[in-house]
Amino acid sequence: MCRPLVLVTLLTVASGFVTPHHSSRFSATTTSLFEAKINGKIDLDSAKVVNQEQLCVGDKKVYCRCWKSETFPLCDGAHVAHNKEKGDNVGPLILTAEMKQDEISPVDATPSDDTTKQSVLGKLKSMFGMNKDKVSDGLTTRERLAKMGLSALLSYGWVSNMSYAVTLSLSWYGFSKKTGLSPLAPGQWKPFLAVYAGFYVFNNIIRPLRFGASVVVSKYFDNFVGYIQDKTKLSRKWSIAVVVFLANVLGTFTAMGLGVSLAAAAAGVPIFPPKV
Repeated sequence: MCRPLVLVTLLTVASGFVTPHHSSRFSATTTSLFEAKINGKIDLDSAKVVNQEQLCVGDKKVYCRCWKSETFPLCDGAHVAHNKEKGDNVGPLILTAEMKQDEISPVDATPSDDTTKQSVLGKLKSMFGMNKDKVSDGLTTRERLAKMGLSALLSYGWVSNMSYAVTLSLSWYGFSKKTGLSPLAPGQWKPFLAVYAGFYVFNNIIRPLRFGASVVVSKYFDNFVGYIQDKTKLSRKWSIAVVVFLANVLGTFTAMGLGVSLAAAAAGVPIFPPKV
């Protein structure tokens, strides 16, 4: 801690034994030492820049250490240009979260005879570790998601909403293509719901895939919340509310509207039946 102060003191004392020309050069050096700042752009109004993030098992994050990233605290590669310009050798901090060996249950590590006789759906569920029923840790799928954190719950809601938007679009296309009518035409809504019910059942069959996808997407939701919090200076609670509105509410309605529009265009049947 004391070395910079000692260096500045030596330079200042030495300046009394050199010519005025050299003295001004030493003076400029000591001034630049005092004026140098590492952070020149990130949250300058704060007394101290502090970022806190949570990593889930399987996450990998790359953090900025040059203070020049546009996605701070995450790295965007800005250090490459900095190193080339300044002759520096700054690089990012890379963190990964892995499960410890002693945290792996013997039940999970050794397959039983029942496991080998599972159906295709059961194998998919086992692959993602997301069985709807109680698993080896005694938790249901939703309890597991809750245990993984809010980001996993948010991402599961978004993935589910997107899958149902796709289901609605496919049902709309199939019904309109077969009947030549819009589901909004008089007397067509109930027949359309029968078609949608079939796709709905299929959507539930692939639920393990949705769970697996939500785990993958959860880290991006966590990053999105952090981005909103950093850019707007809102509390984490309000940043989460903004993300829920943008992704799970506005995003869902946008996906449904776009999907139905594309389905109607592909079937050649307008969404709203012409008035007679």
